[in-house]
Amino acid sequence: MVSSMVKVSVILPIYNEEKYLAQCLDSICGQTLKEIEIICVDDGSTDNSTHILKDYAKKDSRITLITQENQFAGAARNKGMACAVGKYLSFLDADDYYAPEMLEKMVKEAEENRADIVMCRYSQCYEGEGMEGNQSDSWEFEDVFLDGHKAFSGRELLCAGIFQIAKGWAWDKLFSREFVRSCGYQFPGFRSSEDGFFVYMLMARAEKIVYRKEEWAVHRIRGGSLSNTKESDWQNGFVMWSMLAKELKEQGLYEIYEQSLINELLYFLLWYLESMKTFQAFSNCYRYIQSEVESEFKIMAYGKDFFFQMEIYDWYKEVMKLSLAEYLFYHRVS
Repeated sequence: MVSSMVKVSVILPIYNEEKYLAQCLDSICGQTLKEIEIICVDDGSTDNSTHILKDYAKKDSRITLITQENQFAGAARNKGMACAVGKYLSFLDADDYYAPEMLEKMVKEAEENRADIVMCRYSQCYEGEGMEGNQSDSWEFEDVFLDGHKAFSGRELLCAGIFQIAKGWAWDKLFSREFVRSCGYQFPGFRSSEDGFFVYMLMARAEKIVYRKEEWAVHRIRGGSLSNTKESDWQNGFVMWSMLAKELKEQGLYEIYEQSLINELLYFLLWYLESMKTFQAFSNCYRYIQSEVESEFKIMAYGKDFFFQMEIYDWYKEVMKLSLAEYLFYHRVS
């Protein structure tokens, strides 16, 4: 396809996703928007994913297959971006999938509003751990910070709440390729939590973001997925927030987004700690929060009126006060 005709470059990193890959590719190839290119980056798969990709590439000329040694999803996305020619960029994980009209609708919003970013809502497909099927989240918290806005810059939101209206992942968003190029950001190369820096910094710098409330993406949550096996790379989540704070300061944006960032950081700390499945990882995270996070962000100095959810602030004060043994006793026994 001639590059001037490509509306969206869909970038798909793949690592051992043979079970879900066909559904994912079908959802991309079957988009009502036909002017797309599909850049599949095989990140060193050892299962049948490579064969599936080759079969699809034979059937759909819009698919480009790139292979690399395993370097994780961030590096794969960066390689895909380097090859992209579309006006817009879309990133999908190989176990997730899109509604058929997603890209067409999001491009329409981007064009009509001259938006740097378009984002939509999503449903979640649960597998294992006693939960099955698709479920929608409650979006009441996000609606508070959107405050009726559909097209906006981050600073126009209630409390400049970009961290409250969106998660730091890329697959529910469409990005102007020229905007991404002008900012110069890439995905960090670490194994987990690699989306957040790229996504949030672009949101912080965007002049126009469009938010659609339709659920056009489906995110799969399954036992044993990467999000549940991050214990060996437990520091990555903390590194991501440090990178964000540093870059916001360098861009002169920290004071604008400070309240939003610190509040979401607190929520992240609680979620991240409780998501650790092994005692060693839990212990590492707990001690890191007490020593490094408080030293860097000085959360306790803000005072309770700075925080949106008092129960999370109270939790953080408890972590600062209790030893690991005391915390485990009160929370695991009571």
